[in-house]
Amino acid sequence: MNVTSLDDLNLVISGRLAVNAKNALEKGVQRIDEGEARIIQIGSAAVIERWRCVQDHGFGPCGQALIPEPQTAQLLGEPQNPVMEEPAEGWLMVEDLDPVLGFVQIELYHHRHVLAAYAERSGR
Repeated sequence: MNVTSLDDLNLVISGRLAVNAKNALEKGVQRIDEGEARIIQIGSAAVIERWRCVQDHGFGPCGQALIPEPQTAQLLGEPQNPVMEEPAEGWLMVEDLDPVLGFVQIELYHHRHVLAAYAERSGR
């Protein structure tokens, strides 16, 4: 598609976001609409949920918030790239639209892993 206007660009971006959401859902990751999002607070920092795990880890659908790497760093009070112990099943990866970098692959961390990392760092 030849992008010649802002409307064309918006159409291309929204199409790619729809494809990314479909691909994420095939991995067991659901994109959350703004009206359905929960606020995730750890310590004195908070972020808005954008992804949710819908995988079955053996006990039915998970339902936990999945927190992108940059927001995880914010919640843990780290400047960037939080060091987290990787679970046996590995981290979930999806393509998302970064406002500065464009479309990029991001790691998503289960809320429980971020809570455990916070507790470890704060000595709780």
